[in-house]
Amino acid sequence: MRILFAFVLASSLAPSLISAESVNDSSLSIRAGSFSKDLQIHFVVTDPMGRKRGHIPFPTPHELYEFPGGYGTNRLGDEVALEQANDEAIEFGHEQVLKGTYTITIYCLSSTPFSGEIITYDSNHKFNMPSPYEFKGYASSGSTTEYQIYIDPTPGAPAPVITKIVTFDVLRNNVLVAQKLNQLGDDKFAGSLAGNIDLAEKLAGVCDKRRAKKTNCEPAASVLKLFVKRLELANRKCDNPVDCDEEREWSAFRKAHGGDAEYKDFFRGWDGDGWHKHKKTCKRFVNDEAFKIIKEDAQWLIKSLGANQESGKAEGKH
Repeated sequence: MRILFAFVLASSLAPSLISAESVNDSSLSIRAGSFSKDLQIHFVVTDPMGRKRGHIPFPTPHELYEFPGGYGTNRLGDEVALEQANDEAIEFGHEQVLKGTYTITIYCLSSTPFSGEIITYDSNHKFNMPSPYEFKGYASSGSTTEYQIYIDPTPGAPAPVITKIVTFDVLRNNVLVAQKLNQLGDDKFAGSLAGNIDLAEKLAGVCDKRRAKKTNCEPAASVLKLFVKRLELANRKCDNPVDCDEEREWSAFRKAHGGDAEYKDFFRGWDGDGWHKHKKTCKRFVNDEAFKIIKEDAQWLIKSLGANQESGKAEGKH
């Protein structure tokens, strides 16, 4: 069973940019669910003026009504496959939204995957996206996940620009939630991947101290690219075990960066990692869904570090 997280974003009016005589038929609607009969996620939409609409489930549950828009739960089934008929979903609808950046903050009540779809209409009520924007993710209990969407409802304007805000904590949670859902290998493998993220974060912290001189953080990004390569190898179906072996990648990485002072802390931490004792006996796998979700979030994080991505632009950007 898959989750449907439908964000239907309607085009927006720019504050004070559309005259009273103009007709603005732009609209924003969101449909969201969490693969469960009892909804495990809620969300809040913040408009370009900072007004909020939606439901915050913790620490004190409360509803926000700062701008017009319907928000309520429904049962999937009429528009989706029969096997999803018992999944509970959230529906949100709003018309005449403002031109600018909208933020969607997802609040998670338990460790769960989620997915979504975003659709926008311009002020002539014409679909202004190449296709509905679909996404998937993981969230741990008590955590939040954030998306930002820039919308211009002017007919003929570029399609909305969508960005997922990914931190090192988000990426760590992805690994741990996927492992908890049996979509990624055992504790030792998950711990090793999380350790790579910890070391990348440490390198990024060093870069932050040098921001006046450097605009990116290539060491942290390089470690994250190696992290993605480890996932790719674990996701492969290899007739020849050598084709799934990490050691060649690690050897190449050490050859490229072993003598670089910027990677000193990384190699010190990695060489002392307990993974080396368990790598031959642990369960090392990543299923297709987990691989796609974690890889995409890693790409968003690499991009936020100002580094180039080997695979080009981050997946998921409209």
